[in-house]
Amino acid sequence: MESGGPVMDVASMASFSTQLSQSRLQEQVQISVLKSAQDMAQAGALQLLESVTASAPVMATSANPNIGRRIDIRV
Repeated sequence: MESGGPVMDVASMASFSTQLSQSRLQEQVQISVLKSAQDMAQAGALQLLESVTASAPVMATSANPNIGRRIDIRV
């Protein structure tokens, strides 16, 4: 063994390896949660858009289509 250089013992290497594995697992879990949140947001936005487009034709073909087409202005 060299006396001048840093020496890592087996326990330190094992501890570092464990910490690295835990960090990687935590990162994978966070990414998975983020993807799930994105999927839920996308589904909610799609549902909102579908409800708006489904109700749009009903508004255009109301009972009286002339309502809102003219503005009475007096000076």
